[in-house]
Amino acid sequence: MIIKTDRLILRPLTFADAETAFYGWTGDAEVARYVSWLPHHSISDTINWLKEIEWKQDAAGHIVPNDNYIWGFVLKETGELFGSGGLIWEDSCKLFQVGYNIKQSHWNKGYTTEAMRAILGYAAKSLGIKRVAGGHAKENIASAKVIEKLGFIYDRDDITPHVDGVRYFHSREYYLDLETGEERRTAEQKINAKVRLMEEPDYECLPEFLYQAIFIPEGEELPPRTIINDPNISIYIKGFGTQQGDLGVIAKCEASEQIIGAAWTRIIPAYGHIDRDTPELAISILPRFRNNGIGAKLMNKLFAVLRKNGYKQTSLSVQKNNPAVRFYRRLGYTVSDERLDHAGHEDFLMIKEL
Repeated sequence: MIIKTDRLILRPLTFADAETAFYGWTGDAEVARYVSWLPHHSISDTINWLKEIEWKQDAAGHIVPNDNYIWGFVLKETGELFGSGGLIWEDSCKLFQVGYNIKQSHWNKGYTTEAMRAILGYAAKSLGIKRVAGGHAKENIASAKVIEKLGFIYDRDDITPHVDGVRYFHSREYYLDLETGEERRTAEQKINAKVRLMEEPDYECLPEFLYQAIFIPEGEELPPRTIINDPNISIYIKGFGTQQGDLGVIAKCEASEQIIGAAWTRIIPAYGHIDRDTPELAISILPRFRNNGIGAKLMNKLFAVLRKNGYKQTSLSVQKNNPAVRFYRRLGYTVSDERLDHAGHEDFLMIKEL
């Protein structure tokens, strides 16, 4: 049950950790600001918590199924214990939910993502857990970034009650299907996606795919989901289906019926705008389904739809350092111009004749 990552050692917590945990994170009101539990008032509170999350083993040393699987986060380099996290059973959704808390001095260093990624791998391989839930208060941008980096899929907005029974907070809820490395490789080999014309009920998926279409250079933090409310970005989907050039296609996984990719066009005064006769194209695929040829299927289907509707060319805007530039070139796009977007990124304006 001890897990090692590049920078961390994840181990069960013991009663000897009570003081470190209390002064480090369990007693810190700022750490507890966006979660449903109350900060501990004393080391005794932390000891009681440690009793609740104690790992259980049978006589042979095998892990006994439990409602909690919690690890302490320890820095390899210094041996410092600075946080905890793992899986907590939630009766409301009949799933284990991820949870994590670390001391403020260690925020924004990627430790939580590194720890939880390893824990999820252990949960799939050693605990037999197939699906987990995740969530965060809408205001908790840091936790949202962890959830996104771990590959969780957005499910719904919700209202989560606080443990005090009085307060509540607005939250976003997610889920993640877990697989071992071998299962993931096998699944990737079996992905069959059916591409079809986008219909009105499918428009509900556009906010998710617009967010997934945002290119994040290596080493940069994921933006909050509220970024798609920026008028410069929301223009790509707001009121979709109501104006000229609003055409789209989606890819559905045949095994699960989940929409896993989308490509669409609009004639709008956005980054890739050419003229009122040229639809600008956007495309996005959920992270775990990328690099399986789905993008090319979506694009070629959309090209056919555009030709059928009488369009002669299509355009798009893409950051110069986005690897997708090569993908677009292979599909026949050529660079027409170079521009700066609203954030100051250098973009290529690319055009494809249909």
